[in-house]
Amino acid sequence: MIDVVIVEDESYIRKGMVVTTPWAELGCQVIGEAGDGLQGYELVKKLKPDIVITDVNMPILDGIEMLRKLDGVCDTEYIIISGYNDFAYAQQAIKLGVRDYLLKPIDDDDFYDTIKRVILQIEEKRNMTKQRDQNRLIQEGKGILAKEAGFDAQYDSRQIYVVKARQWIEAHFSENISIKDAALELKISESYLSRLFKNYMGYTFIEYLTDYRIREAIELLKDHHIKIYEVSEKVGYNDPKYFGIIFKKKIGVSPITFKNRYMSEE
Repeated sequence: MIDVVIVEDESYIRKGMVVTTPWAELGCQVIGEAGDGLQGYELVKKLKPDIVITDVNMPILDGIEMLRKLDGVCDTEYIIISGYNDFAYAQQAIKLGVRDYLLKPIDDDDFYDTIKRVILQIEEKRNMTKQRDQNRLIQEGKGILAKEAGFDAQYDSRQIYVVKARQWIEAHFSENISIKDAALELKISESYLSRLFKNYMGYTFIEYLTDYRIREAIELLKDHHIKIYEVSEKVGYNDPKYFGIIFKKKIGVSPITFKNRYMSEE
């Protein structure tokens, strides 16, 4: 799993990015978010994520200065998102090793392609590190390598339950479901599935289900003809008021405000 931190002072954009990006499908998890460069610096220094996505123009400490302070602190890949089509900013970002510089408003396909490209670079680095470690282990003795191979096989057999649980959520998210239903379907205990989900996804079952429902709700809200209560029902919330509370908590605005803003931007 690739760990991601998002640093963006506009909460509407930051929370939208956290919830609407299909992180799990990309093999990523968002482990932290910050609203200014100083918070971002402290968070990245503490969490040491694989990828940091950051804005340039932020209060207290801008994105470029944050990257300068983080230089040499951790082995992290950086992607900049900015409303400034300024060559000087881009030039400074390149010097600091930034992988890509995307201009707002961000095209979803460009954003996903950039993340996938950065993930490939991270996996390449990980493979090189693994190969180097394996070579070292070969020199130390084959018994250690055998143990490592056994661990990998065990990891894969447990992870498949998480994959199947995600597929089950995606097929049944519009229904009144719980982790108990998923565990029954997979023929494992509820507590075991809960532990596996948290370990391999970095989210609880209910957090993943909620994020998936909100992503689906956002797509439905873009349809001019569908009512808020209909969206609520279609994504598994029988109570539109509760749906509104969850939506606002995740995105920062109510469903009706989101719908009106989307329509006004079209």
